[in-house]
Amino acid sequence: MNPSVDFIQNKNLLNIYIVDEDKVRKFYESFETTVQRVDKDVEIIREWLKIRPHLPELMDDVKIKNFLNLSKFSIEKTKKKIDMYYTIRSVIPDLFEKSNPKLTHMQRLLDMTYCCTPLQAMNGIHRVYILKVKAPNTFNARDLLMHFFNIFELRLYEDFITDDIFIFDMDNFTFNDMNKLTPSLMAKAIAVYKKVYSLRLKNIYYLNSPSYVSILLSIMKSVVKEKIFDRIQVHQDAEVIKQILTKDTLPKDYGGEGASLEDLNELTRRKLAQYQERFDRLDALRVNENLRPEEFDNDEILGFYGNFKKLDVD
Repeated sequence: MNPSVDFIQNKNLLNIYIVDEDKVRKFYESFETTVQRVDKDVEIIREWLKIRPHLPELMDDVKIKNFLNLSKFSIEKTKKKIDMYYTIRSVIPDLFEKSNPKLTHMQRLLDMTYCCTPLQAMNGIHRVYILKVKAPNTFNARDLLMHFFNIFELRLYEDFITDDIFIFDMDNFTFNDMNKLTPSLMAKAIAVYKKVYSLRLKNIYYLNSPSYVSILLSIMKSVVKEKIFDRIQVHQDAEVIKQILTKDTLPKDYGGEGASLEDLNELTRRKLAQYQERFDRLDALRVNENLRPEEFDNDEILGFYGNFKKLDVD
């Protein structure tokens, strides 16, 4: 299936993540804060960044604001998350090295896998990820995780990040593909989201699930707490997706009127290219531990994914 030329040309690539501003305001209110107060908190964190000599750059305000969202507007937690955003690239390098979207293997991933988000957020604020391999035995777990983090980089600039819903369409997903999702790899990936993004996981849906999805569930159960595991739903077909997304947002692949997975994938590819300068910079963006004001202890992170401690991601 080729992407729709008209669809691609008619989309404004300045921002492909659509949110409901009224929902944003209500989200602020739920934490007893306001746009004005958040702006002041951004200023506080910006000034703090100026006296952190080990950090490689002064973070953009829009990203600071998203880290405030993810930290439930705690300034101290936000500071820790921002520090870890830069530090984690050295602590778990195998999920960040050679992750630049322009690289051949990352472009190949886009050719072989759908990993994209419908333009409209669910209920105006919850972002939905849809993941599906295009053909059997083409899945690359590490590349997919790196691509996932690249998308999250886009969202830090353009989205209003609160919580996420994951939809894994297991059609074309083979037993051999399942074996590539090792406990170690998954635990590292979850560690990044816990320590950097404080991911608030709303739901995980497995569609068109084969019997051996039980292997994946066993891995998930080993690295997440029970309340998170209970948010996982396994379905033998894809009908439930029609209950998750509205008809105008639901991709054509599932009988909806929204953009097809191919179109959404192509938009993601072009958006990544639009941020190419940023990804080139990320290749060399590392903290200078010699300039860190206090000693950094990474035992908690290394122990986390080394010992598979149960994870609470809200």
